Amino acid sequence: MQSFDTTTRRSTRSYLIVAAVVSCATAFLLSLAPAYGQTTAPSHHPTGKGAPVDKNVVTFGTQTASATKPDGRGIYLFGATPGGRIEDHVAILNYSDQTATFLIRGTDAVNTPQGGFAALPIYERSHDLGAWIAVPRSDLSVTLRPRSDLIIPFLVEVPADATPGDHIGVITATLESSVISKSGQRLHLLQTVGTRIFLRVSGPLHPSLTITGLAVHDQGTLDPIGSGKAQVTYTVSNTGNVALGGLQTVYVSGLFGGRSTADPLPKIQLLLPGFSLKETAEVRGIFPEIQETAHVSVRPLYIEGSVAPPSGPFQASLSFLDIPWTLAAIIIVAIILLVLGWLRRRRRRRRRLARDATAGPQKPGGQNCVGKQESLRGDVPAESGSSEREVAGPESPAKDPAPVASDERESV
Repeated sequence: MQSFDTTTRRSTRSYLIVAAVVSCATAFLLSLAPAYGQTTAPSHHPTGKGAPVDKNVVTFGTQTASATKPDGRGIYLFGATPGGRIEDHVAILNYSDQTATFLIRGTDAVNTPQGGFAALPIYERSHDLGAWIAVPRSDLSVTLRPRSDLIIPFLVEVPADATPGDHIGVITATLESSVISKSGQRLHLLQTVGTRIFLRVSGPLHPSLTITGLAVHDQGTLDPIGSGKAQVTYTVSNTGNVALGGLQTVYVSGLFGGRSTADPLPKIQLLLPGFSLKETAEVRGIFPEIQETAHVSVRPLYIEGSVAPPSGPFQASLSFLDIPWTLAAIIIVAIILLVLGWLRRRRRRRRRLARDATAGPQKPGGQNCVGKQESLRGDVPAESGSSEREVAGPESPAKDPAPVASDERESV
């Protein structure tokens, strides 16, 4: 019974500890909830419940609108002929808890060096669509109470000599303020937000992206059977009269059929006519095939809701040498060793043939054939001398000369 009570007390104690930890964690997360909500930019009307509550920060924005209230178009898409006029409205929204004054104006749109979309700085003069946008006053300043909005009409007057194609601008609201830096200096701060305006002037459309400055930095490998990588850099320029995005593909093909593709590249969000964007792609897994070719392809993307004339994909390529130096060195050394070995064997064979020519032919038993002939033609042993004289022929002298002398005496 005592052991059961001990076990029960231990279980109760563990349960209380776990409950205390969970309660503390819950309280901590609930304390963070308001701060997390403040970091989210509101996307609805300033009188909504999700508006920020920090009284020291002015949060504001612009939005497409009808004559009476903001609407959900998001951007302005206009079409006009040269000399045409377009009227519309923009809503200026103050989300903050303090009164603020904003400067309203139209300006040209530009691409940042990273390919982003931005409004022309306030101190620069517009030369395209920004110069065609007219608000009630050229230096229109509006003051908005906390958590309020204001509908402002604007007019787009298209010049009679406007070129066909896309013209992009922004209608902006700018808040001027000053801050004091940590060093005690007072800084003039300009905060600008805006809504995009896309105007297409009627006439021939020429969507075109040009890929220039294609270069390859080959980073090979010392592994004779390994693969390397290459860095491909290039510039994409919008040389047409239509604003285009793009899907990029970069790959490297080899002389013997190999192919390596770069990891998926980010989309070109929107490249305005006359602007350029520098891109870099890394291609891995390239096996050296002596000659390689880098390929870049961009498939165009059009503004949603606009007319998409057929075009692309736009491509460029560049060949470069990719020699497997380590493998080549191994092969060259092997060839040199084989040639040296062949020359050595050839030299030995010539020396052997020269010795054999000097010594004469050899019989199977190893004795010299020339010596044999000399022995046959030399002195004959004594026991075989009579046989040689017997075969000398009829001209040889008679074996017994005595009877001849006797006969001669008889004849005398």
